[in-house]
Amino acid sequence: MLDCDAIMTEIAPVTVFAALGSNLGDRSLALARARNWLQRIALGERLEESRIFETLPVGPGMQECHLNQVVRFSTLLAPQQILHFFKEVELWLGRRQRPRLHPREIDIDLLFYGDQDINLPELRVPHPGWAARSFVLVPILDLDPEFRCPVTGVPAKALLEEHCPRAHREAWAFGSAFAFAQEAAA
Repeated sequence: MLDCDAIMTEIAPVTVFAALGSNLGDRSLALARARNWLQRIALGERLEESRIFETLPVGPGMQECHLNQVVRFSTLLAPQQILHFFKEVELWLGRRQRPRLHPREIDIDLLFYGDQDINLPELRVPHPGWAARSFVLVPILDLDPEFRCPVTGVPAKALLEEHCPRAHREAWAFGSAFAFAQEAAA
């Protein structure tokens, strides 16, 4: 007789952090649509969301400011499945291939997958550079003010202070007075 319990492996939920960003087209709508898609792979279709932040562009030429947000959710998917899903969602939402650091309709990055350190040719987690980017650190601290890297244990607050001393001028809550002052100064 086959003992199903002996051959079945229980898949434990894992907590995932993802960064969303857009600086082309209707940026707010792009983030909202991305969140709607991500709910489909989240347990109970529940996402925890940071506020949306407007951030200065990084890259060549004149670019619009980005809207950035971090979401946290639990899932049963493997990291490679999540990466594939994120890439599919980006295509469904109209992202076109462009060189690195160029404007984009939507960008969805896997920041953390539980406490795993993943180093594959197609996927690195924690996401490379996350610890020195105000457009990731500011929203992640908005979502969780005591956030520590699940792999290294380093507090995100310390990383923000060390690597992004001008974060208050590089990222602000979307729709805040600072955003309007920036536009008026331009």
